[in-house]
Amino acid sequence: MPPQSDHCRWRLRPDVVATVLNDGAVILDLRTKFFFSANPTAWSILQMFETGATPAEVLELGQKWGANGDTPAINRLIEQIIAEGLVEPVEAPAGAALAIPMIAWVAPELCKHHEPLQRIMVSAFDPGMPLAE
Repeated sequence: MPPQSDHCRWRLRPDVVATVLNDGAVILDLRTKFFFSANPTAWSILQMFETGATPAEVLELGQKWGANGDTPAINRLIEQIIAEGLVEPVEAPAGAALAIPMIAWVAPELCKHHEPLQRIMVSAFDPGMPLAE
């Protein structure tokens, strides 16, 4: 099944931030406080949405990266980022997202962590935490 609005241009919301790692990135949705781990391919695809991209543009660039036969995996990733609300529809110039450099292709994976950040972070003033000596 193709992603929603195949020709709709999507851009990462301003309150979705990323920390780049050697093996991809960690994406934090500041609105929901959920975070995601992205492998290098998923991170490269997400970068296309920083300036705005359509699903068709993402699929086209994926083919240039060597994603032959991996169209369903790319579509699932696009559907996931739309369903999670990480992107919003925008008016943006065509082709702006196609400047992402070539990557070594592996199937894109974006894993949502089960707990939002506020449940993981502990206050330094928590009486249950031992004091530094």
